[in-house]
Amino acid sequence: MSEETAIITIPWGVGSGLDRVRLIAEDLRTSTYVPYTHLGLEITQAEKGSVEMRWAPGETVLNRGGIVHGGYIATALDEVCGVAAISGSEPATPFVTMSLNVDYVRPLLADEVYTVTGTVLQASRTRTLIHAAVTDALGRLCCQASGSLTPNRKLLRAAQKASTDA
Repeated sequence: MSEETAIITIPWGVGSGLDRVRLIAEDLRTSTYVPYTHLGLEITQAEKGSVEMRWAPGETVLNRGGIVHGGYIATALDEVCGVAAISGSEPATPFVTMSLNVDYVRPLLADEVYTVTGTVLQASRTRTLIHAAVTDALGRLCCQASGSLTPNRKLLRAAQKASTDA
C-alpha cells in the first residue's frame, strides 16, 4: 500500500483493537482506501466486539440482473467481520478469514443505503466467531453471514519485530 492510501501508520500490536478501528473510521473520511471507497462502505459505529457500517453500493457493483452482485455483498460482510474481530482484540491484532458462510435473503439495489453490522459471538486465542448482517432502511434482513477468523500472527510478529528493530 502506498503512502497516499495508507490508513494507519501505527504498527499492529500497539494499543487496543477498538482504538485502531476508531482511527480507521476517522482516516476513511479522507482516504481512498479500497475496498471501502469502491464498495461505498463507511464505519459509523464501533464498540469492543461490535461494528456498524453504512453501505451505499453504487452501480459499479451490480450484476447483469441489475442487483448488487453476491460477491460484493460477501466482501462487505467479510470486511465487517474482520473489523469487528479487530475491535475486540488486545493488543490490536489483524485477522484472516478462515470461513464465511453467507445467506442471501433479499436483493440489494444500487443507490439504496444499508446497514452492515458485525458482532463477535466468541473469541479465543485461535479463532473468533462473528455474526454479520445487512439490513435495509426499514430494518429488514437482506443478508447474513457467519464468519470464523483467526489472528494473523505472522503479520503481528513482523510488525512487532519491525518496531523493535527501528
